[in-house]
Amino acid sequence: MEFIWILSAIFAAACQTARSAFQKNMIPKLGDYGAAYIRFCYALPFTSLIWFVWINIPGNTIPTLSSYSVMLCFLGSIFQVLFTYVLMKVFSHKSFAAGIAFSKTEVILIAFLETIILSVNFSLPITIGIVLGVISVLLLSYAKKAKSFYETITLLLKSISSLGTLIGLLSGLLLAASVVAFRMSIISVEAPLLDKSLFISVIAIIFQTVIVGLYLFFFKKNDFLAVFKYWKPSLPAGICGTGATFGWFVAFGLATAAEVRAVGQTELIFSILISMIIFKEKIKKTELIGIILLGISILIIIYQ
Repeated sequence: MEFIWILSAIFAAACQTARSAFQKNMIPKLGDYGAAYIRFCYALPFTSLIWFVWINIPGNTIPTLSSYSVMLCFLGSIFQVLFTYVLMKVFSHKSFAAGIAFSKTEVILIAFLETIILSVNFSLPITIGIVLGVISVLLLSYAKKAKSFYETITLLLKSISSLGTLIGLLSGLLLAASVVAFRMSIISVEAPLLDKSLFISVIAIIFQTVIVGLYLFFFKKNDFLAVFKYWKPSLPAGICGTGATFGWFVAFGLATAAEVRAVGQTELIFSILISMIIFKEKIKKTELIGIILLGISILIIIYQ
C-alpha cells in the first residue's frame, strides 16, 4: 500500500497538467470563469459514472458518511471554489508571476495546517524535502522571466513585497485548507479506501458544480451559457479533472496531504516536458536546476 499513494499522486498530477492545458485552451471561448467551471461541471458526469459502476460491482458498498465528514467535504469544496476565484484575480493582476509563484507555497501551508489541526509530526528529512520542493517551485516559476540564475533570484526577492505575492499566498492558503478538509473528510469515514474516496469525490464535485454554477448564472451569465455552447471541446477537461480528483482523494486516504501534494509537484515537471516536446521550447539552466532540486525533494519524501 505504501507505493499506491505515490502512484496516485503522480497520476493526479499528470491528469491535472492535462486538465490545465485544456482549460487554458478554452479561455478564448469561455473566459476565465467559464474555463474554470468546466473542471467541475464536466467532471461530474464522468465521476458519477465511475462511482455508479463501482458500487454495482459485488463486494463494493456505499459508505455511511457522518454529518462531520459531509461538513468537511462541503468546507473543502467551498475553500477550493474560493481558491479558484482568488486565482482568477491573480490572472488579472499586474503581479501575475508573483501571484502564481507564491500560490505554490501551498505544500508548506498544508504541512503547517496538518501540524496544528491533525497533530502530524513531520520528520526532519520530509520537512527538508517539502522546503526544498517549494524553493524549486519558486525558481521554476520565475525562470522564464529571467536570463540567468542570479536574475531569477533577484526577481524572486523583489516580488516578495508585492500585492500579487499576498494574493498568491492567500490562494495557496485556501487551497491548503481545501486539501486538509478533504483529507479529514476521507480519513473520518470507516470504509474501504476506494469506496469512500469515490463517494466523497462525487459529493465534492456536486457541491462545486452547484456553487460555481449558481455564481456564474447570476453574475457571469455569458460565461455560463458559453460553457454549454462549447460542451464538446470542454469534455476533455472534465475527463482529466475526474482522473485528478480520483488520484488526489485516493492518495489523501493513505498519506499526509503535505506529502501527497509535494509528490504532486511533478505536475511542473510534466508541464515543462510538454513545452519542450510539443511546443519545442528550449529549457534554461535555471529551469534545469529547479527540476533537479524538485526531483531531489520528491525522492527524499518518497524514500522517507
